[in-house]
Amino acid sequence: MIRITARSHSTGDYLLPEDALLPLFVVSCGHQYHFSKDFSVRRPEGRPDYQLLYLCEGCGHFLRDGVWEKVPSGSLILYPPHEPQVYTYLAEENPEIYWIHFSGSDIPSLLSSFQIRDSHIGIHPALKQVFEEIILELQLHKFRFQDVAGADFHRLLALINRFMHVQDSAQTDNSPIDRLITQLHRHYMDDWDIRAMADFCHLGVDHFSHRFKDTVGVSPVRFLTGLRVERAKELLLTESLSVSEVARLVGYQDPLYFSRVFKKFTGISPGMFHGNRGKK
Repeated sequence: MIRITARSHSTGDYLLPEDALLPLFVVSCGHQYHFSKDFSVRRPEGRPDYQLLYLCEGCGHFLRDGVWEKVPSGSLILYPPHEPQVYTYLAEENPEIYWIHFSGSDIPSLLSSFQIRDSHIGIHPALKQVFEEIILELQLHKFRFQDVAGADFHRLLALINRFMHVQDSAQTDNSPIDRLITQLHRHYMDDWDIRAMADFCHLGVDHFSHRFKDTVGVSPVRFLTGLRVERAKELLLTESLSVSEVARLVGYQDPLYFSRVFKKFTGISPGMFHGNRGKK
């Protein structure tokens, strides 16, 4: 299992009474891969805050109303405060999950406004990127990090609502974009630019750029950069590779340029991230 967790309080993952009185408070956020060991959660009394889970790969098994349900990738699970939480991830199913705990007086109206509920919305890299940005803010604790995390949380809810709408309406045929996303996941290290991506989809550059952003939520370049940076983070955390070697493996021939991109995207240099791999 690889688990990356970030918290608002450096001393632990908990909700203080004064936190709950704020309009919005992001308690913690995290990212988990389960590939070597099963993992279970059993909280009969739930938690005092809300929890939102996004299952972006594999599947999970959730006990709801006394019945076990197998939940597929692309699904959201929302736990209100004090609702029992019982669920299991099986390593053989290779689940990958993002989760966030939050509280505040504005939360009920926000969840209602954005129609956040248990649902299947599909796999969207834009959501993963917003989760990663929240995680980074809660890790670094820079000035006004809670305000930035709160703004990112609003963006997360808005994107979820957008993808729910797209899933429900199914008005647009996005098969060229879907095929490109699959190709980028497999060949992110190749020499891609906007023209190459547009040509792959048999679309003009301007039309492609607008259609990609409407579908995915981010620009094509930012999406590709996100894929490369996420893969670089995995390599830096789990492999005995130098920064230069990682740069080449994810598609950057110039290690200095890779370092600038990595730091702009994550807030820290790849060398610092590499040096902290034992602390994750």
